[in-house]
Amino acid sequence: MLFFPSLLCAPLRSWQNHGHIDSLKLAVPYLLQRITTKLQRMLVLCDFPKNLYEKFIHFFQSISLPCHCFGFSNSLNVVPWDHVLLTTVLKGQNTTGQRTQKGRKIFLWEALPVIQARVEKLVDKMNYKEVVRYLRAVKCNDTKGLRDLRDKIPFYLCKTGDFLDAAHSLLFPVNSLACCTACRLTPFQFEVYLKMFRTGSVPTGKDIQEPAPWITTGSPLKDAVLIKQALKLLYSNLSLYRNPKCWSSLIMILGSSRLLEKNGHLHPLSLKEPPLDFQEGVLAASGSLLQELKAKVNVSLPPAIFSPQLQHEACLILAVQAVQQMLFCDLPYLTSFLEIALAFGNNFWALRLLLDHLSYQEHVLHGTVNLILRDLSRQKVTMLKLWQNLGPQYVGEFLCLFLTCRHKKMQSIGLFALNIVTENLHMCPWAKNLCRFFHNVGLRYLPLGTAAHREVSKFISIFEKL
Repeated sequence: MLFFPSLLCAPLRSWQNHGHIDSLKLAVPYLLQRITTKLQRMLVLCDFPKNLYEKFIHFFQSISLPCHCFGFSNSLNVVPWDHVLLTTVLKGQNTTGQRTQKGRKIFLWEALPVIQARVEKLVDKMNYKEVVRYLRAVKCNDTKGLRDLRDKIPFYLCKTGDFLDAAHSLLFPVNSLACCTACRLTPFQFEVYLKMFRTGSVPTGKDIQEPAPWITTGSPLKDAVLIKQALKLLYSNLSLYRNPKCWSSLIMILGSSRLLEKNGHLHPLSLKEPPLDFQEGVLAASGSLLQELKAKVNVSLPPAIFSPQLQHEACLILAVQAVQQMLFCDLPYLTSFLEIALAFGNNFWALRLLLDHLSYQEHVLHGTVNLILRDLSRQKVTMLKLWQNLGPQYVGEFLCLFLTCRHKKMQSIGLFALNIVTENLHMCPWAKNLCRFFHNVGLRYLPLGTAAHREVSKFISIFEKL
């Protein structure tokens, strides 16, 4: 006789408030559900001999159950692993999960605990192609539970090295009745998928959110495909679209090398600023491209503009235009902007391109500046630690970018950041090198405006006296 101690420790339920007979009618189905779920998993996960497997099922069917529990009699009719329909699905010979037998259609229809157990076993064996085939074909009464399992299909495809199929499967539902996986992505998952697509690498864990070493499994997506798929994901999920973390992830990954360390750390690139006429050409073409991507049209990026020589830079400019459009429409929903600005790394030319175009709408410019000033005010210590790691060259470029902006409102960001350094010189051992950087670029003599000129001169004079 099988005995399950854990099943007898079920939490107290509301049936204790009913009479003795009514309580039993409520409790017995609940207990049977727990028992059958355990047994279903055992039949899938344990390698029982065929005769024992069949005896197990026949024995359970022979048990006399109350009339209101008849539905459990066939709950252990779990098809064995060598069942013809299941094996053809796993081998990829049957993609629909159905076949005709003696004029009747037979479907691969299984209970959710059975599906979960099959996926668990296949994943443990790293049979990721079989997992994908099975999840795409199997059917289940628990549509939400099955949908949650199917949401992992893109991750399993990445495990097989098929990053293009993974990118497509994020955007297209398994069946017409469900929405796509992209609708349920979190900002963290969005970043991990972009990192996988960019590098052709995957974390070795069983779940996308599990911290684990990274390994290469296939060829990464081309830059043009990556930017298109990334923007489609953002346009398919409003919560991602309005999340600054997602935009900073996109920009950071576009500005990184394809090389990836085992810990998942990306290497930032310093892209040379392309010619101005090239930048203008990409910006001119990007307006219609972004509208087509929003409309889910299968867009082809113009080869004349997105040429192999400057494709990386062109994709970054396209991302800049997408950020700009987002700010023009959804700025009130943003909770931060500083992390987007920092995501550009040493590619200050791209950040300058974004900031210059914000001045086209006064309310967008003011709203963005206020967000950055609020971020700086709240994260002074964090910024000082970050600047310590990045060094005076980066800090100098960052400050100069804002201090030399033609719009006075944007200059206030540079002044605020400079004041953070001035007020915390004990935390800035690199400040003297920053002063030397200002000297070298002639910042003191540029026509910055009265306020900016006064603060820069005051900062430089601090070190001239030493």
